[in-house]
Amino acid sequence: MSDMDTALVAAYRLNGQGGGELLSVSELQAAWANDEAPVWMHLDFRHDDIATYLEDLAELDETVVEALLEEDTRPRVAKFGRGIVTTLRGVNHNPGAAMDDMISLRVWMTPKRMITLRRRPLKAASDVRERLDADEGALSVPDLLAWLVEALVDQVGDYSHQLDNALGELEELQLAKGDVDADDLTRLRRPFITLRRFMGPQRDCLSQLAQSPQWLDESTQVALRENANQLSRYVEDFSAMQERALILQEQIWSEHNEQLNQRMYMLAIITTVFLPLSFLTGLLGINVGGIPGADSPYGFAVFITLTLVMGLGVMWLLKRKHWW
Repeated sequence: MSDMDTALVAAYRLNGQGGGELLSVSELQAAWANDEAPVWMHLDFRHDDIATYLEDLAELDETVVEALLEEDTRPRVAKFGRGIVTTLRGVNHNPGAAMDDMISLRVWMTPKRMITLRRRPLKAASDVRERLDADEGALSVPDLLAWLVEALVDQVGDYSHQLDNALGELEELQLAKGDVDADDLTRLRRPFITLRRFMGPQRDCLSQLAQSPQWLDESTQVALRENANQLSRYVEDFSAMQERALILQEQIWSEHNEQLNQRMYMLAIITTVFLPLSFLTGLLGINVGGIPGADSPYGFAVFITLTLVMGLGVMWLLKRKHWW
């Protein structure tokens, strides 16, 4: 069975020194059942043989399998016997995808075993695998959880800095009286909704994880609490950036309304000036006898002079009344 046909993305036997041995399917079966060393199994549950790994190889209960494969997920922690199921979310780094299209990572772990499931490739899992390949990674299953969480939180932080820089550029452009595109601001505001929706519960999830399993060592608990604290700061940053974006949006609307009011005001001034002139030209333009100046060679000149005097008089009156 090729890698493209199976749900197994990768499996590692941790050596306790920061590295891991990449296992084949047959080696994974033997290690999972008999080996005392920590084993990590990373799966893609879009494949049809996912039940083979979860039910046959790992021998998970039906309730655990259902929890791992449920369609809609949010960050959570749930105890099942000696193991724990948790669901986390990570930034989407896949080509052509929006970074705020968060990817879920479903996790089942016991003191010696960990199963992670993904629907789409997740950079955090790839980073942890690279560290294991370089003998610079996790020493145990709890340590592996801490590495995964740290990678997820760091990538959220990187994305937060990108959003903050983009928002700062729009704010500087607005202060410089530049033309801020409202569509650009709308596209920038959209990720804040998704990030706050998932990262707030994920912060609580990490705090709960740090206290839940009795077999988590102290260093892992400290790491989880620190990552929860860091994520809490990012959630606060997202809230602050959302407020800044809203203020910027209101400033754009205010400037647009002011420009519209100025234009409408100028149109009103012009209409006021030309209203009596239009009345005069309409009155003298009627096709009846007795129109003053109709037979005089100076009639047109007198009419032009009269309209200029009337127009200037109206403008003077508006200026005196401080309407202009």
